Amino acid sequence: MKNVHTFEYFLLEQELNEIGEGSNPFPWKRTGSASVDRVWMTSISNLDKGEMTPGKWDKLPEITYEFKSDKATYIVKIVGEFTRYIHISFGSKRPGRTPQDYDMAIGVAFDVVGSEKEAITNFGEQFRVVSTVTDIIESVVKEINEWAWVKLQEIHIAPKMEDAEEGVEITQSKRGRLYLEYIKKQGYRLPGDWTADIQKDRFVLKNGKMSNSSGTMIQL
Repeated sequence: MKNVHTFEYFLLEQELNEIGEGSNPFPWKRTGSASVDRVWMTSISNLDKGEMTPGKWDKLPEITYEFKSDKATYIVKIVGEFTRYIHISFGSKRPGRTPQDYDMAIGVAFDVVGSEKEAITNFGEQFRVVSTVTDIIESVVKEINEWAWVKLQEIHIAPKMEDAEEGVEITQSKRGRLYLEYIKKQGYRLPGDWTADIQKDRFVLKNGKMSNSSGTMIQL
């Protein structure tokens, strides 16, 4: 059994090395009525910012996308939250820069259409699947960036673990390592500067360059 585990580990390492070469995404499309411009931004702009409670996050309608591979149909779900941005100048002014009115965070999840619970995509096409999800995220980020009064601060990605890996640190799981390597090698595709924060059960991409002493931050 030890040799089998070693061989599986070897295959995983070979797969991770291929990520840097990239994979062509599958064609995808947005489904449902919600969208970044017509629903998210319209909903936010109709609010009275002065009546919002600072620090309170409000949810936005879920946006869904769909794409088909040779073996399955996938649905990608983007959830969003926003909060009022409070600018504290500390007595200094930065001419030429207008602070945003709102901060935003989004969460990303994807699944196989028709499954009752989140499925593991073990169809041997994981690179193209993850590449397609990345392509969708990139498109959403670009759409949000078109609105100067909203700033996207975080992107949450929480990979589903294999049943045998439940409770395991995300960087110690097969799927978590796959996501991490993809984020490290393909994260540059996102517009702007981003830092990946490796948490216990998810990766949080944070807007800007930052670091911490624990070594869990990776600049993309």
